[in-house]
Amino acid sequence: MIAAARPYDPQDASSVSMADSADALTFLGVADTGVGVVESVRAGLPTGAIKRLAGVLDVGQQELLRLAAIAPATLTRRRRAMPARLSPQESDRVYRIAAALQDTVRLFDGDQPSARAWLKEPAKALGGQTPLAYLGTEVGAAEVHRLIARLELGIYP
Repeated sequence: MIAAARPYDPQDASSVSMADSADALTFLGVADTGVGVVESVRAGLPTGAIKRLAGVLDVGQQELLRLAAIAPATLTRRRRAMPARLSPQESDRVYRIAAALQDTVRLFDGDQPSARAWLKEPAKALGGQTPLAYLGTEVGAAEVHRLIARLELGIYP
């Protein structure tokens, strides 16, 4: 299935705002309490963010853990701790995936099923790999964000 991106509209072109960041937190099941994204990540996201994001992405929890470089045993240990939170480094990697999902949903005008399909579809601009597979590293995530930006501007690879 090839999902169609929305056409470029210069009136709609805007930079990422704090509201966009808060939306990515929503994908993680975290309320924006006014503390902000950086502080939420520094404090550690709740371990439930993994299950929530895996559900939104429609991928298995093991796949998401692999992308975020979190060992299943580590997640189990973190869930038993009080409070049940990821480390700041793990939270940063999970947030990186949620932020890419947010940008993809924005690219498809809020259509989450199309955004999920696009993330799982091999992309010529990414050497035939899926955007989701690229989200396992910071460099790969930057490439996905650049690809999304080009598509938003109507520059097709």
